[in-house]
Amino acid sequence: MNSLIRTMTRRLRDDRRGLGAVEFAMVAPFLILLYLGGYQLMDATSAYRKVTTTTRTLADVTSQFTSVQSSDLDNIMGAAASVMTPYSASNATTRVSEIAISAAGMPSVVWSRASDGVLLKTSDLYATPGVPSGAVPVQLRVPGTNLIYAEVSYAYTPVAGAQLIGPMNFRDRIFMNPRRSTDIPCTGC
Repeated sequence: MNSLIRTMTRRLRDDRRGLGAVEFAMVAPFLILLYLGGYQLMDATSAYRKVTTTTRTLADVTSQFTSVQSSDLDNIMGAAASVMTPYSASNATTRVSEIAISAAGMPSVVWSRASDGVLLKTSDLYATPGVPSGAVPVQLRVPGTNLIYAEVSYAYTPVAGAQLIGPMNFRDRIFMNPRRSTDIPCTGC
């Protein structure tokens, strides 16, 4: 009986057939997490790039007009939001504004239009947290000029692990000069 137990123990110890399955079972969870994490990182990076492209499109198209109406701006914001595809445009808020720089170099909002109705006010230009000189950089404050200011915010919800990571807010902004005129008046804004 003892020799039978020793023989069986020796055979079990020398048997290597199940070793690969055991190693795979130990490594598989790590590999799956690595794969999902890599996918999530690339998806979040892609969403942020879409936000940047949308912001650029919003400012670029608006700066090509010589005058606009509120309906034109609504159409521009709708078209810019379609740049977010394949990400949901319902999670994005867009805002475009014209900022005039006074002779003293102080910015003020001429008009503003936003997808969520929260319009830019002149006081917002000076109350920007973390920016000591305000939202408009000093280098862009050329007296007597106007700027088109576009902003896009996007609430990104991760595909995998949304409960662990939670939603992330991506935000971008850009200033552009009007291209075909010095000012872009807005009717109905």
